[in-house]
Amino acid sequence: MIGGQVMHFQRVTSTMDVAWQLAEAEAPHGMTVVAQEQTAGRGRHSRRWVSGEGDSLLTSVLLRPPAAAAPLLSIAGALAASDAVHALTGLSCAFKWPNDVLLNGRKLCGVLTEVRADTDGDVIAVLGVGLNVNLRPEAHTEIAEGAASLASEIGIDFAVPDAEQAFLVALRERYAQCLDDPRRVVGDWSARLATLGKEVTVRRRDGAVHGIAEGVDDVGRLLLRLASGDVHALADGEVAAS
Repeated sequence: MIGGQVMHFQRVTSTMDVAWQLAEAEAPHGMTVVAQEQTAGRGRHSRRWVSGEGDSLLTSVLLRPPAAAAPLLSIAGALAASDAVHALTGLSCAFKWPNDVLLNGRKLCGVLTEVRADTDGDVIAVLGVGLNVNLRPEAHTEIAEGAASLASEIGIDFAVPDAEQAFLVALRERYAQCLDDPRRVVGDWSARLATLGKEVTVRRRDGAVHGIAEGVDDVGRLLLRLASGDVHALADGEVAAS
């Protein structure tokens, strides 16, 4: 069960790194790593994840999903984070494609999923989540402008263990939906996807593309209509308003 075994650390390089080490040691599906502090936490595209000591939920979950469910894991993680926020505060989050959770238009949480295959060809994934609980964005110049935390938006501090528990409960449900009701997972996420309907630029490793974000497909790829009328399904990229 997801969160059935949780390993807590004071300080690690990255919870993702620890989770992969556990995977190599044949740790079971659902093994969860939580840290008070990361010295080299990472986000997408090798960016550094910024947090202070004990002010954020920093967790990575080892998953062994069917191959068909692997593309939905980041979506499930974002939904679970949003579900946890709602359970703690009653507030609803929005999403920015492909994997950010927004509160009042500012980034509250990031999700990073890494997927590999074992020697038998079975899928192994690590789902990493950084949820800003009591983070003070103004104390970190590199994220001060666009980041949010529960404390900064609501005005009171929260217990990080409560956020951990709420997230793991929500992730168990959202992961089960990935297996049993994947359309609901994508539908719940896309209904609050702030990117849709906007003219955007998507920066990718092979260059930038411009168009209207019309929707997402059944695995969460962004459907971008270009000026030519062609629609491209994009699996990854950085979105900015055009």
